[in-house]
Amino acid sequence: MGLTQQETAENITAQLNWIMIDWKAVEKRVYKLQKRIYQASSRGDVKAVRRLQKTLIKSWSAGVLAVRRLTTKLVVLIF
Repeated sequence: MGLTQQETAENITAQLNWIMIDWKAVEKRVYKLQKRIYQASSRGDVKAVRRLQKTLIKSWSAGVLAVRRLTTKLVVLIF
């Protein structure tokens, strides 16, 4: 089963977008948010912790980083 030209173009665009991600910046953003969660937890500010956790879960950066880490681990396990 072959791909149409549009599907092929979309795949190439998605691959280029993945390659062009600034991974250092993504990791920094996620780390900063995790750090803020830890600090709020240390203060005992439950409301802030929940809000920040919700922000982290919904963040694009955390999702993309999770996918990258998972696929990297899978590649290492396969080879």
